[in-house]
Amino acid sequence: MRFSWLMGILCALTLTAFVTVRAEDKPAAADAAKPAADTVKPETAIGRLTQPWSKISSLTDDQKAKIKEIHSKSLEEQKAIKEKENADIMALLNDEQKTEAKSLMDQMTASKKTAGKTPAAAADSSGSDAKKDDSKKSDEAK
Repeated sequence: MRFSWLMGILCALTLTAFVTVRAEDKPAAADAAKPAADTVKPETAIGRLTQPWSKISSLTDDQKAKIKEIHSKSLEEQKAIKEKENADIMALLNDEQKTEAKSLMDQMTASKKTAGKTPAAAADSSGSDAKKDDSKKSDEAK
């Protein structure tokens, strides 16, 4: 329960920081950082145009490019937060725990790669894991 609250607060702080930083950005600086429109294709320039934004039919190419840029920056920030979290936690662990944690992370990475190839199998395994976790929690509560 505490972990859920901690993650919620972390997400809220990240979103607040992102909005604050974006509000302070100057448009002139953003235009100077962009490459010339002739050299970059708008559809593949930066990241992906995700839903619900991809479903809006009246978006201009400029709006699409800016949405992709915002999405890309957000993903980079989320990745940096996850890396910092892992580094901070690893700093707390002793050597034996670090090796165990690395092994577990490697297993998770490998399972994500194989799950990406077979979405149905991934859904089955993740659903059964959630059920196991729920049953363990209810047993502990008793």
